[in-house]
Amino acid sequence: MDSTASLGQHDLVLQFFTQNHDHMSSSFERVVEMARMNTKAASVKNTATSPVSTKKSGKRVATHEGGTGFKRTAKGELFLAAVTSLNEDTFYESAEDRQERVAKLVAKVAKDGEWVLGLVGWLRRDAGLRTAPVMVAAESVSYRLSKGMNGLNREIVRASIGRLDETSEFIAYWLERFGRKIPSAVKRGIGDALNDLLNEGSYLKWSGRASRGSVSLGDVINLTHAKPKDEHQSALYQAVLDRQYGAEEDLSALPVMKARQEFLSMPVDKQIRALSGKNADKVIRSARLTHEVVAGSIGKIPAKVWKNLIPHMGYTALRMNLRRISESGVDIDVIDEINKVLRDQKTVARAKVMPIDFLRAYMNAPLDFHAALQRGANGVLENIPALKGRTLVLLDRSYSMSDRLSSKSQITRQDAANIFAAALALRCENVDVVAFDNHSQKISITSKDLLKVVEDDMPESRGGTYTADAFRNHYDNHDRVILLTDEQTSVSSYWTGGESLDEVLDAGLKKGASVFTWNLAGYTAAHAQSKDRRWTFGGLTDKGFQMIPLLEKGVSQSWPWEN
Repeated sequence: MDSTASLGQHDLVLQFFTQNHDHMSSSFERVVEMARMNTKAASVKNTATSPVSTKKSGKRVATHEGGTGFKRTAKGELFLAAVTSLNEDTFYESAEDRQERVAKLVAKVAKDGEWVLGLVGWLRRDAGLRTAPVMVAAESVSYRLSKGMNGLNREIVRASIGRLDETSEFIAYWLERFGRKIPSAVKRGIGDALNDLLNEGSYLKWSGRASRGSVSLGDVINLTHAKPKDEHQSALYQAVLDRQYGAEEDLSALPVMKARQEFLSMPVDKQIRALSGKNADKVIRSARLTHEVVAGSIGKIPAKVWKNLIPHMGYTALRMNLRRISESGVDIDVIDEINKVLRDQKTVARAKVMPIDFLRAYMNAPLDFHAALQRGANGVLENIPALKGRTLVLLDRSYSMSDRLSSKSQITRQDAANIFAAALALRCENVDVVAFDNHSQKISITSKDLLKVVEDDMPESRGGTYTADAFRNHYDNHDRVILLTDEQTSVSSYWTGGESLDEVLDAGLKKGASVFTWNLAGYTAAHAQSKDRRWTFGGLTDKGFQMIPLLEKGVSQSWPWEN
């Protein structure tokens, strides 16, 4: 341990001031003077809690950068791991290593079946994640069954599945991890999902899209011995199995699949005419045609076909295909109709669009759609509380924040942090936004549009994670500090004398100030302990920010699915 670590916090602050006064901001000099007068800043007692916390023992561990971190509770660590890139390689941790860490965490929490069920259901339903709930559910059920824990296992499996193709993903994951013996609880949970999710439309949309291995829907039916819930579904089961084994399908009781088959059997030029004529709407509806199906059949979609497909597209599909639509040469009236949808606040709310989704679209969309996307994104600001008083937002821009959120996305953790920082900048009553790595700098906000702030004002990733330094240099009696980070603090620089962020916060925070950490990676270590008026959130939604005023008022927050 560094020799300065044994010094009392007051003495350390004074030593820092004596050695480095030229590097101190005037704001921190005031904190030093408080220490000199032996009036160490202390937190106002607030017993409000948030569920993600460190162990009460205050056990120290090293961050991946070698800085001082703190061990979280198993539930808190699992939650943060799950809401971040559970199935992706990250800057400090491979997907395989994270999977093994999750399995160990599951073993510690699996006894609480109600909690696991709540977590899995929330991950799939509210967080909108796919692989994470499957992984947590499979690992939990496997462990619970190995220990003779019966009850709720079937329900946990079912809660992890929100789309038809995820039945294949669950089975593929199970076979890969635990072998070909599939317990009855897993079979029944998968069967429940099939009964709820399998219909002609879902089969046509999701069949053949298993994301792991080569497990087909027919394999799922055969391996789980799932039973159809009625005669119509029985006919669909048989059609699925007929296709699996190359037999001729009987579609007499399946009108949607029959209409789809008839459409796809037509020559391409006839398909285009059918989708361009006066009966296009009827053709699209009867065969449940999506833009993916049409593109797969006819190739590049012409403007006259896009015009008829667009009214049948959901907000997400529309948002993700703006460039393709534009490049097809659609008329300006079609562009105008799309923009009406993009900026409509009620549509945005129904689609549950997250701030990061707007950023994805904005980065890829032609200029024709930028103004509408900005308007739509600004609607998300209504979900961010208008925080009173003075707020310091510390925005981590270290190299590890350059990790992409997934292998299929160009969006990084830095992008996610930037859009949340921009949202806070536009909503807080009095706010200072500071980007930090090895150094730190205050960011000037030049626009009132969320996406423009991200585009024009927010930083790119670089350097290390000197969180304590950033706090020392920029904290000026703020009422709250919000940290957007992966929590991988570096070993404190010379200027902080080797102190941990935890110690710097203890010494520098004014009486009654709050600290909120927004974790964007889900690594093991926390950068500071859970104490009075200090809380941690995770994930890519804006819902956590709504907890800030409640916690500051002393209202304890439970796990999100318990609210």
